[in-house]
Parts: sequence; structure tokens; C-alpha cells
Amino acid sequence: MKIMIKVCAGFMLSLGFLFLMVSLSTLSDLNAENNTPEQKSAQSAFWGGIALGMPLTAGGGYMFWGLRRRNQKQLNDRLDAIFYQMLRANNGKITVLQLAMEAKLTGKQAKQYLDQKSQEFNASFEPSEQGDISYLFHI
Repeated sequence: MKIMIKVCAGFMLSLGFLFLMVSLSTLSDLNAENNTPEQKSAQSAFWGGIALGMPLTAGGGYMFWGLRRRNQKQLNDRLDAIFYQMLRANNGKITVLQLAMEAKLTGKQAKQYLDQKSQEFNASFEPSEQGDISYLFHI
């Protein structure tokens, strides 16, 4: 289903940009002083390009934005599930390296996630002899 939405959104964006480019290309032909058939044709092409290009471009962008938002929610849900499972298994003690390995994140992403959760749940910190910091969540 995702692939169909991506293809549809890409098609809509491409077609919308094409119509907008046609509309912009007729700007040089528009001249308010003349009322010739070519002038009317240029005006029709300009307004038609705007009328078709704007909704198609907006629709394709909205579809891509929805996919990105849905993907971000799935990632957050997966991280939350892994985080809570690790807390339960380790009695509330977790390190950045443990989370990074378990969730397949970079160290920076894991630290940022744990910092956010530590503020949210008022966790404390415990330095180890090796210099690592353990986050202690009170369960």
C-alpha cells in the first residue's frame, strides 16, 4: 500500500509541477494591452496551469507528508516498545549503548531518546567505573 501511495504522490507532484511550469512559461506572452487571440490563449494556459497545478502539487505534498508522519509514528512506537521491554528486563537501569544495540540506533539518537525519556519520567543518573552513564528509571 505504501508503494502505491508513493507512486501516486510522485505522479501528482510531477504533474502539478508540469502544469505550474506551463503556467509560468506563458507569463512572457501575457500583455495586458493587447486583446488578440494569442493573448487569450496565453491567459487560458496561465489560469489553466494554475488551476490544475496547485491542487495536484498540494495533494502530492500532503500525501508524502502523511507517509512521513505515519513512518515517524511507527518508529516512535517501536522505540517505546523496546525501551519499556528493556526497562522491565533490567529493573529500570539502561545505558545508551544498550538501547543503541537493541533498537539499532546511532549513539547520538539513543542518547537523545534517553535524555527525552529521562526528563519525561524524572529519571536519575548513575556513572559507572568505565565512565558510562546509566539512566535509572524508578519502576
